[in-house]
Amino acid sequence: MLVTILSWIYIFIVCVVTGLVVNRLLSKVVPVPSYDDGEGHFGITGLCVTGLVTLTVYAEVFSIFYKVGAACHVVMLILVAVGGFFYRTEFTKLFGTIKKKCTGASFNSVALFVIIVLAAAFFSSNGKFHTDTGIYHAQAIRMLEEYGVIKGLGNLQLHFAYNSSYLALCALFTLSFILPFPLHSMTGFFMVLFTCYAAFGLAGWSQHKRHGGDFARIAILLYALTNMTGLQSPATDYGTMFMTLYVMCAWITYAEERVDVAAKHDVKTDFNAVAYFGYLAVLSIFTVSMKLSAALLVILAILPAVLLIKQKMFKELGFFLLIGFLSFLPYMVRNVILSGWLFYPVASIDLFNVIWKIPAEYMKVDADQIKVWGRCLYDITKIDDGVTSWLPVWWGEKQHYEVMLIYSQFVGAILTCVLLLFRLREKKLNFAVVLFYVTIFANLVMWFFTAPFIRYGLAFLLLLPLCALGDMLEIIVSRKSVVLGFVASLIVINFASWVDDYFMDDMVFAKHELRSGHFLVPVDFDRGNMSETDMDGLTVYVANYDEINSYYYNPGSCYDFMVERTELIGDGIKEGFKPKR
Repeated sequence: MLVTILSWIYIFIVCVVTGLVVNRLLSKVVPVPSYDDGEGHFGITGLCVTGLVTLTVYAEVFSIFYKVGAACHVVMLILVAVGGFFYRTEFTKLFGTIKKKCTGASFNSVALFVIIVLAAAFFSSNGKFHTDTGIYHAQAIRMLEEYGVIKGLGNLQLHFAYNSSYLALCALFTLSFILPFPLHSMTGFFMVLFTCYAAFGLAGWSQHKRHGGDFARIAILLYALTNMTGLQSPATDYGTMFMTLYVMCAWITYAEERVDVAAKHDVKTDFNAVAYFGYLAVLSIFTVSMKLSAALLVILAILPAVLLIKQKMFKELGFFLLIGFLSFLPYMVRNVILSGWLFYPVASIDLFNVIWKIPAEYMKVDADQIKVWGRCLYDITKIDDGVTSWLPVWWGEKQHYEVMLIYSQFVGAILTCVLLLFRLREKKLNFAVVLFYVTIFANLVMWFFTAPFIRYGLAFLLLLPLCALGDMLEIIVSRKSVVLGFVASLIVINFASWVDDYFMDDMVFAKHELRSGHFLVPVDFDRGNMSETDMDGLTVYVANYDEINSYYYNPGSCYDFMVERTELIGDGIKEGFKPKR
């Protein structure tokens, strides 16, 4: 726990310094949110997120040319130090603000912060890793540390083609080049950062006229509660959903809390709105690089584009597009290197004919497996079954608390429609709020018809009913509507089952893991049971019965049949892998 907390302090400092430097540099070409502007709701969290995104893109780019190890980390620190030197006046002001907030914090605020950190550190340092971490997350991180991005690595195991920028960020901060063990504290850091953002944001509840943003904060807290027992895992789902929740929460919070300002000054010509929505639009594009399950989050980019065009800020529009593209470009390049496809496992975009390209027939089987497993069919021969065939099976596989969560989606949809009708009749319809709900609905539809694992779409499944409830509170109270109040109460009832289930899981976890004694150093990556096999003179490790592709043996694969159909491009691993023809 202690080492985990120390790593978070280190990550926070590096991210905040990086975020401020990037914020100041970007301010020269585009409108950016002011971190010290209370109206902008940017603050320290915004700076830290900017730093996280920048460092992730940096690690991705570095991995294309070299391994994400000591050299990558040292270059990062040099760049951060140089940036900090040039903006030392800004940093003096920033850290003065942080110090003032810390010294002026109430006892309750300090206690809450300590509880969040200690709880996250405990769960991040104990327990069993996510199944997918054993299958490919840990091994993918180790390969990045040892070699960077390897051509055709997806042939060795198709999971390696599930490219995620989040794994590059995790590799940057394992610090395995200096510590006797690798750290895996990034998911826990996300939890602390965004839970604090949500929890302390709720302190202003009484000052908020509308509460969609407050309930989006509650969605973050519920997501943290749901995944407490998985914080030790560098799982791409967790990082992606935390970032998605932050983007959506920041969006609805800013949109709603600017209502009164917009009444006096047209929000469409407001410089701060351009800066803030533009910033979140870039984040939405970047988040897709963490996992394609958040692909339609980019719908949010419509609003800043419209604002910039209406204000004829075409140069700034071009720069925003460039920044968004550059934040996503390394992900696409890495896709091609890993698999030969621009977006694996999407066969409809076939642009490259490289020697290491994963055969289309392998990719189709992989894509079909994702879909049928999401639909709880577990048989790829049923990939073409219609909704009426697989929906009853999928529904029958759901636990009670999952069923209640799905019920709440219908209640949330009804409340959203009623809410928009009220706002339209009152002529208070806010396009930013409309786009928020459109984005949620679009992502839920994509989730349902592709791979409807609950965890793949959990951010949106939480946001729809909760934000609809929060937005309806004002109308329910002002009109004293018993009917709307009853409908809204159904969401609370539905979520009671979800909270009860995961709270009990967390308590059982805590009771069991208290005996483990990981109070100084975190639990180690699973070592698994792996056998050696020869590939053209290269030793490749294959997982045995436990299907754990250990971090400590590389290169490794969980599946011997994938290894058998793969061969080296050249004389060693650095030249990459290709499919046997």
